[in-house]
Amino acid sequence: MEEDMKMKGRRIAPLLMMSSALAAGGAAAHDHGAPHKASEAAQCLGLPAEKIAIQTYTFAPVLAGIPIPAEWDTLPAGEKFERLKPFFAKLAGAKPDPARLASVLKQIADMGYRNIEGMDLIGGSDPAAYAKLLKDNGLQAVASHGALDKTKWPTLLAEAKARGQRFIGSGGFGGPGLDTLDHVLETARNLNELGEAAAAEGLTLYVHNHTGEFDNRFLYDHGDGKPVMTSAWEIVAANTDPRFVQFEIDVFWARLAFKPDRFDDLLAFLEKYRSRIALLHMKDLAPNGAVTDMGKGTTDWRRVIEAAGPQIAYYIYEFDFPSDPAKAAKIGFDYLSCG
Repeated sequence: MEEDMKMKGRRIAPLLMMSSALAAGGAAAHDHGAPHKASEAAQCLGLPAEKIAIQTYTFAPVLAGIPIPAEWDTLPAGEKFERLKPFFAKLAGAKPDPARLASVLKQIADMGYRNIEGMDLIGGSDPAAYAKLLKDNGLQAVASHGALDKTKWPTLLAEAKARGQRFIGSGGFGGPGLDTLDHVLETARNLNELGEAAAAEGLTLYVHNHTGEFDNRFLYDHGDGKPVMTSAWEIVAANTDPRFVQFEIDVFWARLAFKPDRFDDLLAFLEKYRSRIALLHMKDLAPNGAVTDMGKGTTDWRRVIEAAGPQIAYYIYEFDFPSDPAKAAKIGFDYLSCG
């Protein structure tokens, strides 16, 4: 029981840290505004369906039975996550009703999605039953967010292989964390170890950002004897083997970290590190710092796609706790694919 509580705590902790850290981020977005609005003429992106996926986290409210008021959809991210705090424990321990899970997967397939990125905040069903549900709905699991737990890593790798995944990852960077330079370097070492084990099984490890990976900065020597302030994200990238560790950039959180009115800085970052970026989370940013429907926000997605480069394996739609996940997901697919 004690170990179970520890595991739940480790799953909930990233969400709690994100909610507290993002109050400032959401406020910053509201204060600055965003001059780089998406072109009015760009009604959709026309990405190939085989490169489009959806993060099943979008359907967390449905799968966990958590009603989200419609008015929360327009809240800045920090404020929304503060209101969601009481539900995080329920998410970590939830095991969705099999019929509800089957219904969600069917909805996703009916919208046109063929690929999903899974997540472990909701316990899910038996791995074999889950794989069958995916197959029955013509869906392919291409990636997953799970725990970066060395003791469970062989099991997680086996499950990912059974689902036919190419990527295995996490919603964060794992322990011991990114709060000190020593911890950042140890986190990088851990990722290298996990990534090497994944590569041996034909999988690629990736990690996903929020804002802290960029906000946490440390004096770091890049090899010329002149330490400079460097983000935790960049330090992890410098200390991990590209063969073993790749990155998923969540464009929404990255925009908040780089500041919404400094869009060119984000584009320069994407161009510089494109060889390390395998996946993009496609999530639009409203002027007040809220997540909004794809194409309705301030992100110039064509410039993002160009800067990130042609090596992106999947463009993964995500919306954090929408009041109507099916509606949001359909808008997302239609915008990404042009229907």
